[in-house]
Amino acid sequence: MFLNVAEFPIVRLSYDQEAAQTEDDAFAAFESLLDRETPFVIIGQGAAADDADHEDDPAQRKKMALWSKKNRQRLSTFVKAMVYVEPSATKRLAMKAFQVVSEKFWGYPMLVVASDAEALDKARELLRCPSDKASTGTAAVQDYGT
Repeated sequence: MFLNVAEFPIVRLSYDQEAAQTEDDAFAAFESLLDRETPFVIIGQGAAADDADHEDDPAQRKKMALWSKKNRQRLSTFVKAMVYVEPSATKRLAMKAFQVVSEKFWGYPMLVVASDAEALDKARELLRCPSDKASTGTAAVQDYGT
C-alpha cells in the first residue's frame, strides 16, 4: 500500500506491490494525514484488499485492527470516504459485501466506481459538502460506475 498526498485533500492509495510502503510507514503516513485535522477523500486503485488470492498475516490483521480502533474517531471525522476504482462491472458487484465490512472496520464509507474520472468527480462532490459523509447504510453499497 502506498499513500500519495500530492493532491490533498484528495489522497491516492495504491495497492500495487511495486509502490508499497512498509506497514509502519503507511500507518505513519495515515496518522500524518489525520493530524492535519482536515477532511479528505481517499481514491484507491490496484489489487484490492479483498482479492481472493490475498491472505493477510494474522499478526498484520491484528495490528491493523488495533490501529483502526485507536484512530476510529479521527478516521470517522476526517475521512469522507474511500472511493475505490474498479473498471470491471463484475468485480464492482462482487465488492458490495466488502464495502459494508470495510465501513464497519474503518469507520468511513467505501464507494466503488468504474473510472478515475468518476472517482475524482465523487471525491470533489464529497469535499464540497463539509458536513456530509458519503451516503451511509444501503446507499454506501451503491455501484457508482454503472
